[in-house]
Amino acid sequence: MENKKITIKMVSEKAKISKTTVSRYLNGKYEFMSEETRKRIEEVIEELDYRPNALAQSLKNNKTGLIGLVVSDVTNPFSATLIKGVNDACFEKSFQIIIVHTDNDPVKEREHIQSLIDRQVEGLILNTTGENDDFISLLCQRGVKIVMVDDGLKNHSVDTVTIDYEKATADMIKKVYAEGFERVGFFSQPLSHGLSQKKHDYFVEVNGNFVGHNIKLAYQIDDNNPMYDECYDLLQQFLHTHKGNKLAIFSENSAVMLNLMHAIYRLGLTIPSDIGLCGYDELGWTQGSAEGISIISTSAYHVGSEAFKLLFKRIAKAKDQYKPKYIKVPAEVSMKHSTQITDNNFDKMVIKLNQENKPFM
Repeated sequence: MENKKITIKMVSEKAKISKTTVSRYLNGKYEFMSEETRKRIEEVIEELDYRPNALAQSLKNNKTGLIGLVVSDVTNPFSATLIKGVNDACFEKSFQIIIVHTDNDPVKEREHIQSLIDRQVEGLILNTTGENDDFISLLCQRGVKIVMVDDGLKNHSVDTVTIDYEKATADMIKKVYAEGFERVGFFSQPLSHGLSQKKHDYFVEVNGNFVGHNIKLAYQIDDNNPMYDECYDLLQQFLHTHKGNKLAIFSENSAVMLNLMHAIYRLGLTIPSDIGLCGYDELGWTQGSAEGISIISTSAYHVGSEAFKLLFKRIAKAKDQYKPKYIKVPAEVSMKHSTQITDNNFDKMVIKLNQENKPFM
């Protein structure tokens, strides 16, 4: 017989017992069932090759085995690795994820979150725009299981797994100045992009301890223009404004860093003889260089994995009231030749990268 034609009613009739008893068997409720009854149901199910409707069972028990994952920008390298971390952790616990992309749109974000709840996901992992905090807080109050990643609510009222950006930024800047650089510029995407604002604030606070808080050293890329051209123009501003100082650049993410490297080569400069370079690297592409770029390595995979593990515990305990956890995943600071004021062949690597790669838009 074909599986789709077999019903629970047919199993109960064949076994000569009630549908309720078969249903209890399928749900693992054997407390008031004799061994003989269990064996008879098992034999009939095998004989008829019956396969219960997993979705129907899960909905009945309010256990869908589904997790909703909301990312603000799926093209961001961090998001891709985050998704893999969540997915691998889900697989180990026989959960599945539904992934939605909000394109940094807070309205779309709310709609997607509500849609996932309507689909009866057991919990949510959110990488948000940061503009729906009240909405998310309200959902938690209503009992929705939520873990936020990369950035949480200001009052830490929701479970959050993030990277220790504050410590990593401070460690990197201190080490760059210790190498002998006199000015460090911060180049980032608009501060409306996720954690860009926080990274900017960490930079300003630490950098001010070395050069004074009244010196402007932060530059924002305009999203309305190609990043390649924006990095070139902003780099020129930085060089002109701080002419006469030994300069270094702190890049907020991998995309900005790659475009800055193209801009440096386009201006005929060498690294680190003319300018130092360091920053966050979510892609890991800088590790292929023999000379190397000074970077802060972040593990989005670890963040995703830890986020699901925390969410799974919340789902398993089924408690509505608990103290939210705020977990910081450490980042690794690795100092390389790009921030060493010594003669080396690092500029040859930059030239090679620019010859082999097109601008990262």
